[in-house]
Amino acid sequence: METGWHWVSCLEKRPEERSVEDVDIICFKLKTLKVFDKYPEDVLRELSKFALYNSFLGNVTLFRPGDEGLYWYTVISGQLEVLDVDAEDSSKTNSICMLREGDSFGESAIFGTVRQTMTVTVDFTELLCVESQHIRKIYEDHRRIMSKLLKVTADQSGSLPPLPEEQHDGSDSESLCENELWLAGVTLVQLIKEHFSFLMTDHRVNMFTYKQSCSGRGLVDWALSQSNITRPRQQVVGMWQALLSEGILQHVHGQHPFKDDAQIYYRFVEQRRKTPHAQGCSVSSPKPKQRPFSLPTTTTSSESGGSHTATTDLSSTADRSSRSSFASLLDECFDTIVHLGPEALLYATLLKSPAERTEEDLDNIFEELQNVRAFGHLSNAVKRELAACVLLEHHQKAGKFLFRQGDEGDCWYIVLRGSVSVHIRGKGVVCTLHEGDDFGKLATVNKGVRSASVQVQEKNSYFLRVERQDFKRILFSVESSTLKFEEHGKEVLLLEKAGQGRYNVVKGTPTKMLEHLLDEEVELEKTDTFVHDYFLTHPAFISVSDLCEAIMRHFKSTDTAGKGTKEMKKKVAAVVSLWVQVARAELVKTPAFLELFKELQDRLPKDGLVQELKMLSEAVTSSMRQQVQQQNQPLSSSHGSPLPAFKFSKKTDPEIKIGINTLPPCQPQDRVPTRVHTVENTCCRLQVRLDSTAQGVAEEAMKKLGLRVDECSLCEVKSSGEKIMFKPSDVSVCSEMSVNGRLFIIPKEFPNKTLPPLPDQNTKPVTHLSDKDSAREIAAHLTVYDWNLFTNIQQMELIYQIFGRHKFGKIITNLDLLIRRFNEVQYWVVTELCSEPDLTKRAALLRKFIKIAGYCKADNNLNSFFAIVVGLMNGAVTRLKQTWKELPPKFRRRIETFESLMDPSRNHRVLRAYQSKLQPPVIPFMPLLMKDAYFLHEGSPTYIDDLVNFEKMVRVVLLRQYCLPMLAHSDWSLPR
Repeated sequence: METGWHWVSCLEKRPEERSVEDVDIICFKLKTLKVFDKYPEDVLRELSKFALYNSFLGNVTLFRPGDEGLYWYTVISGQLEVLDVDAEDSSKTNSICMLREGDSFGESAIFGTVRQTMTVTVDFTELLCVESQHIRKIYEDHRRIMSKLLKVTADQSGSLPPLPEEQHDGSDSESLCENELWLAGVTLVQLIKEHFSFLMTDHRVNMFTYKQSCSGRGLVDWALSQSNITRPRQQVVGMWQALLSEGILQHVHGQHPFKDDAQIYYRFVEQRRKTPHAQGCSVSSPKPKQRPFSLPTTTTSSESGGSHTATTDLSSTADRSSRSSFASLLDECFDTIVHLGPEALLYATLLKSPAERTEEDLDNIFEELQNVRAFGHLSNAVKRELAACVLLEHHQKAGKFLFRQGDEGDCWYIVLRGSVSVHIRGKGVVCTLHEGDDFGKLATVNKGVRSASVQVQEKNSYFLRVERQDFKRILFSVESSTLKFEEHGKEVLLLEKAGQGRYNVVKGTPTKMLEHLLDEEVELEKTDTFVHDYFLTHPAFISVSDLCEAIMRHFKSTDTAGKGTKEMKKKVAAVVSLWVQVARAELVKTPAFLELFKELQDRLPKDGLVQELKMLSEAVTSSMRQQVQQQNQPLSSSHGSPLPAFKFSKKTDPEIKIGINTLPPCQPQDRVPTRVHTVENTCCRLQVRLDSTAQGVAEEAMKKLGLRVDECSLCEVKSSGEKIMFKPSDVSVCSEMSVNGRLFIIPKEFPNKTLPPLPDQNTKPVTHLSDKDSAREIAAHLTVYDWNLFTNIQQMELIYQIFGRHKFGKIITNLDLLIRRFNEVQYWVVTELCSEPDLTKRAALLRKFIKIAGYCKADNNLNSFFAIVVGLMNGAVTRLKQTWKELPPKFRRRIETFESLMDPSRNHRVLRAYQSKLQPPVIPFMPLLMKDAYFLHEGSPTYIDDLVNFEKMVRVVLLRQYCLPMLAHSDWSLPR
């Protein structure tokens, strides 16, 4: 989304120059960083007003011991190392920990103390900085919450003025303890006891009687039968595991993992409403800004004339309410608990001993380790080995030391949930580590002593732990299972054993990997993943012309006689056929490939390979036919504007057909009518090809306006006045622009300042939402349009996006349109709500948008669903306090459920788990997909020691193929 790509430019403005929109953009981005996920909205907005942007190259020292604390920092990207400097010899340093994206440090700026450690950048690093006077004021204004978030010690905060005494009735503590999972679980148990008491009966097994119990399979079957949507069985198992971990459900013999078994029995534990004095809170995903899930309550008068709140008897509630409201409450319980099921299953799996873990358990742990930042630099083979031995360590209370300075290093820790503080004798707390950070690795590998003490900061913290003997064994095992190939004293290929006599490519030169590919057994059905991955990602490391030349060179270099020669040429023909099937029309229009194809047409019949030539020709003909069909399709008017039309049909016919593409995919030769403006308030209209470069567009506009070609550049001016400069080689600039952006040509010596937006840039872009359009119909049309855009995305567009679109000179307009569609819907929601002056109509409009979001979610249209939810979470909408007060409780609970899916913690784990369980077809949440693509590219290098990092290429293909199952069943029927 736009806030993810342009927030840095807002940070580069001075605080007094920032607009409300700039603050909103920065604030939205801060919410996605894990270090800020527990900060309240008002604190985040204060930080957004004063935060600054700074970047440093590698090996730059930010500060040393004794320096004055001028800034408080948060890492946007890159890595830093925290070092303890010897007091007597400053040249002697000891590594304490690493700081990565999302980590904050420099709290001495808040308390006016000097720095205690040295902090050095490891590579190119981007930082969010807040000056000491601003962060100190924010801390003083919100000291109670900030002291908890920053885990301030008494000696640090002693210099600040004491807080005034406040009246506190304990309601905050109660709301914290009565978390959403516990309340949903208790509600579900009450519903079962009142309406489904037949579930819990006495069972006699092997002379034992298990009173009021139910089998695991019975619980799963019942939940599946009562759910209003089709849920995967494993998802329901996770739901019961979450209740088992919470202590609401209990195995009759105390076994922890929930099992879907007809011979294993469980019973419900009697619960009492938790009070502020309850011992600890249960485990659940952090949702600091959400209102808690509430049990049905009623107010009754006491004898003294006062009132108190008591739990309503559910049987009387069911009598007064309809069956639909009862089913709605049951579904809300299911939705709330299911979101936490995957995490509960993971913890239950990690609690098993390594000997008890099944292959399915190892696969689940491996998938989790893929998202752990500390394991990002390790190969997949190492991660799979770690999945078999990594342990889970849980600490219910804060304050415990995991180890102390001087202890022997016997294990490596990774923070899975919570945070820890790092202490050094004589210096106190030097830094704080959060989710994804690791510590203790150096002492573990070198069998040294700990250089600092590490203390748990939050209750219910979870850590992954790797023992020293396991880690050293894994490193030795992986080293012994690799094969290295060298030429002229240099490594050219590294293979890793994959079992059954096969090896996976880890890294290598493009030509050496091609030789390995031709030595493998190749099947045209694409069963060989290495062949498929190589040809899908080859634009990142070898051009089409170089690859064609290497293939032909290999074809000609075979021996002149013998059976082996003919078999090798068969493989070459099969590989080229597979390449055509993978790349499709994108390849067959390349001159270098056509030359290769022509040469193979001449040579294959001479070698008696007529059948191979026929298969190759059929693949090429099919791809050419596809290209011709796309070129001959009429271009829709929606492609004639950088902003696709957003209109609602006035038809009353309820029959809506999905799966028929009304808009053809955008092609490079398509022309887009575009306006280009100047700083003198003149403009011209052009018909711009999508594959035109920014330089070409600028030259055509300057020629039409009579300006000198060598004096101007092309840029986008956003509605806020911000300029985004285009490079001369950038292509498809029309589709890359933001919502309400305009193209300008400006003199090269034009001052680096903002431009006033055009009058039409801040006008309402769509027709007012009519009351005649039902929420069901609007959601259906949103889904039709989004599905069309999603299915139009071409084979290679995501690959080009990941490795940098402008490096290839290719358009990715179809992907741009779907990404910008998200922004259009998001800002449409904000515009509609904020432009309605009448409170009653605005409240009705808010309810309607929540309904539309619910229908989009039911239609598996996650792109529009989250666009509406993000629009409702926009600061301009959340500040409409009176409008939200008019919202009925039913709609409040629904929007809370929607917001819970947006929880950014654990790398959006809740959302990923939900999306992975959906049955196709699905329109994915595109901003999350783009975020994964960005961090995949930035987080792992394309080359390692001048060799192609092919493990990265495999992950790129997996990210692309993540979308393919969602395109299944293109004949999509909307549910009633």
